[in-house]
Amino acid sequence: MAFVLQMLEMGKRESWFHALNPNAKLLWWICLIVVPILVTNPFVLLGMTIWIWIMAIGAGVGKQMYKFLIVTYPVMIGFIVVTWPFFYAATPDQHFLFNWSIFHFSLEGLIYALAMGMRIVLSLTACTFFVMTTDLMDLASSLGEFMQNKLHISYMYPLMVISSFKFLPELSGDYLTIVESFKSRALDMETGSFMKRLKKYIPIAIPLIDSMLRRAQRIAIALELKAFNTNNKSRTFYKHHVFRGCDVIFVLLGILAIAVSVAINVLNWGKVEIFL
Repeated sequence: MAFVLQMLEMGKRESWFHALNPNAKLLWWICLIVVPILVTNPFVLLGMTIWIWIMAIGAGVGKQMYKFLIVTYPVMIGFIVVTWPFFYAATPDQHFLFNWSIFHFSLEGLIYALAMGMRIVLSLTACTFFVMTTDLMDLASSLGEFMQNKLHISYMYPLMVISSFKFLPELSGDYLTIVESFKSRALDMETGSFMKRLKKYIPIAIPLIDSMLRRAQRIAIALELKAFNTNNKSRTFYKHHVFRGCDVIFVLLGILAIAVSVAINVLNWGKVEIFL
């Protein structure tokens, strides 16, 4: 949890990437999420992942980002790489490393599993870079400004999203505090059957829900005192976010990644099947 908070704080740093329009970074991130849907060639996915790693160095978050991803990669894709080959459809022309009855593990299945894992790696890397280079408050403000001025939608919706991110760490802290307080009263949370352990969480859930309701009530009172009106579509913003030339270039880089993916598919190089 401490590292998650550290990641969110990194979005407030100063660099060329941090200074970009949050909406531009959001569009770039969406493009990079689309790429692994279009392409399964592991070398193409690896190349785009390395591209994001290089940008992380330029943004000044490379060390922290690598530290997080080195731990997260094995957790996210390890299970897929290990188990997927056992479910890969077996054919007589495959190079089997293990083949007994209904259980089989082939070289082709391993390559396919690695390709599927690389799709997750690219998506995870893009998400991590986006979070570490974007201030969530600026993102909510820019989205709210765009939705209100261009789409005529209330600011309430981006406020709801940003509130979820902002108060999630606080709720997690409340949960840990409640758990520790019950453990100090000799409540054993780790022994017994699944149902017994589940029942032990009931006394924890009650004060946690109460804490959530109290926090929601305080937020509602604060918004009311500040005359927040969900139907007000002409509110002003402390900071205006405009698209500059560098923002357009950054969005075009994301669009270029999609264009490259489409071109590679047209040339029949975009699928992992070319290696099988």
